[in-house]
Amino acid sequence: MHPTIIKVNSHQFIKNLIAIRAQIGAKLKLCLPVKANGYGHGLLEIALSAEPYVDYLAVSCLGEGKSLIQNNIRKPILVLGTFDDEQIPELVANRLEVTIASLEKAELLSQFCTQLNTNCRVHIGVDTGMNRVGVGMANATALIDFVLAQPKIELIGVYSHFAASDGLDPFLTEQQIELFSQIAEYVRSRKPEVICHLANSGGVAYYPKSYFDMVRPGLMSYGYFPAHAIETGPLALIAPCFNLITRIAYFKTVPQGQGISYSHRYHTGEITNIATMPIGYGDGYRRGLSNLGQVLIHGKKYPIVGSVCMDMLMVDLGPDDRAEVGDEVVLIGRQGDQEILLNELAEKLNTINYEILVGFNDRIPRVLIK
Repeated sequence: MHPTIIKVNSHQFIKNLIAIRAQIGAKLKLCLPVKANGYGHGLLEIALSAEPYVDYLAVSCLGEGKSLIQNNIRKPILVLGTFDDEQIPELVANRLEVTIASLEKAELLSQFCTQLNTNCRVHIGVDTGMNRVGVGMANATALIDFVLAQPKIELIGVYSHFAASDGLDPFLTEQQIELFSQIAEYVRSRKPEVICHLANSGGVAYYPKSYFDMVRPGLMSYGYFPAHAIETGPLALIAPCFNLITRIAYFKTVPQGQGISYSHRYHTGEITNIATMPIGYGDGYRRGLSNLGQVLIHGKKYPIVGSVCMDMLMVDLGPDDRAEVGDEVVLIGRQGDQEILLNELAEKLNTINYEILVGFNDRIPRVLIK
């Protein structure tokens, strides 16, 4: 087995989905975003585990959607991202539900489907304040009317995306809910069965008014809250399911005053034991954690010392503690009664937990455990 692996606790992951379902109620639909390699947990591993518990899966692009189709995923798949004109044939052939955010794309899609006498299912993306992708409020109803008039395009959903549902700007979030409510009211007057969806993880956690017909909690499904954790009700059961584990590849005793790793950014203050692990920034473990990160060995925290290399990093065990080649090392997760928290790493790197999760590449195998 590869010495470095990401262990995904499938039992906890499913508990998270069940908790979200309990929060939103049985009548609403649950869409699981699995983009960016399942938020770093493994696209196929996550999708296959989640399929019995969700109504929809959401991806960012054609390639992710095709991977799911080719691996026999049967739940509807929504492509949240934009697409090039040349991708239309494959999107339609793979029966992916695509996002339409402009009249031009709607016209192209309609022309293609009419020429081939085939159908395509679409969701209209509406910009209510993110100012990223989406038809503006002034043109949203016209686009809805146009799509509804196309015989080969089936309008399945209308959605928008929060810009600040992590609680940093409640006024903006409430404003977006109000704007989207106007769109939802209009589209329901034209086609009542259209799925209206807005809530991401922050929406599910902090803004019940944003649930509408379906929710799209990404980060929360994997065990993390975008802001403060919810400690009561179903969402109190939400917990991480991601564990980054490696093994000691080399162990040596180093004299006092020796430099460690590139540029000798760390020097031993005394004779000490240094363990080397086969993981580095080439795997997605951030170089910014040089002389800053920690690992768990034998249930005890030890500092990462020197520069994190492309394929390796070093840890100082001190003069008295020893370890053996092959001993387990936890970089994110629990060992004994100690834990390395993803959110702590994010704070040290002055970034968000999402960015760290999705940064671990396919060189690290994903393994589901129960």
